[in-house]
Amino acid sequence: MPHFRIEEEVMEFHDPRDGWKPIAQKTEVRYCPLTGRTSRIVPTAGLRIQPPDYRTVAEQTKSLGCPFCPENIAQVTPKFPAAILPDGRMELGEAVLFPNLFPYGKHTGVIVLTKRHYVPLNEFTPDLLRNGLQLAVQYLNVLRRHDPSAKYLSINWNYMPVAGASMIHPHVQALATSNPTNYQREIVNGAQAFLAKHGISYFTWLLEEERRRDVRWIAENDAVAWVHAFAPLGLMDIFGVIKDVADLSQLTATHLDRLSRDLLVIFSYLHDQGFAGFNLMFSLPTAAMSGLLAHVRIVPRTFLGLINTSEYNYVNALHQDPVCLKKPEDAAQEIKNWFATDGN
Repeated sequence: MPHFRIEEEVMEFHDPRDGWKPIAQKTEVRYCPLTGRTSRIVPTAGLRIQPPDYRTVAEQTKSLGCPFCPENIAQVTPKFPAAILPDGRMELGEAVLFPNLFPYGKHTGVIVLTKRHYVPLNEFTPDLLRNGLQLAVQYLNVLRRHDPSAKYLSINWNYMPVAGASMIHPHVQALATSNPTNYQREIVNGAQAFLAKHGISYFTWLLEEERRRDVRWIAENDAVAWVHAFAPLGLMDIFGVIKDVADLSQLTATHLDRLSRDLLVIFSYLHDQGFAGFNLMFSLPTAAMSGLLAHVRIVPRTFLGLINTSEYNYVNALHQDPVCLKKPEDAAQEIKNWFATDGN
């Protein structure tokens, strides 16, 4: 079976902050048990968050005529061809689905979650999240029938400009493509190879192993289990496995309800920590992708220091090694405690 591989690198130098005394700074290089991709843990750098205040820009963008606001959405957002959606759009509660003007793939739908133009991270409700996710899932089910070749499915969220959102108004994107992203290709190939070699799903093994070790374990219920990724994809990497969902068709209203309520706890924790944005991916497999389970990954985003420095630097962008400034085990314990008290 695989193991959680850590290689330590130590740099020695004389520290001007402490009378030029010698110091040894340690970096952990962690290898993902499934893909072998590495992440670098640099906890000595500290996590000095500078959360932006989006209230002013929210007022400005709304006054300029936000296309996602209810008074504009019907007139300025596009419609799907009738062959895909006869009415051109779909609605569920406050959520509205329409095509992305600038698609990332063959089928890209935008789901506006709410009529509210600006929703702080700690003010979402279960209904808003559940309806938005349900609408995205309905769209992906339509696409499976319309275009079976677009088998790589995901629901994605850039929350706030710090995380790459071009609109303040809360929205998610449902993506179905025939060509997998690098992540999808690696995770599918890795999961299939793991199952063939070990006779067990990687995700089943991961939950059993992390539950036993209880150092990155966060919480679970009858639908979702949460851990912190061993080799994170960012500052943190909160990883949720949807139990027993190996195909989009197996995803139920109960799964989405449980997931939505769990997300509220995580959002409350991130808000308390000073984060103002995040990237979220909800990866949804098809049965042909053996060994794979539906899963969610949440990476919070922020600025660092006094000059609003991006945490995304050359190591992330060009070397493609995510940098994590807090030990996953420490973050997991904090989030675990937050779940235990339900954020209160």
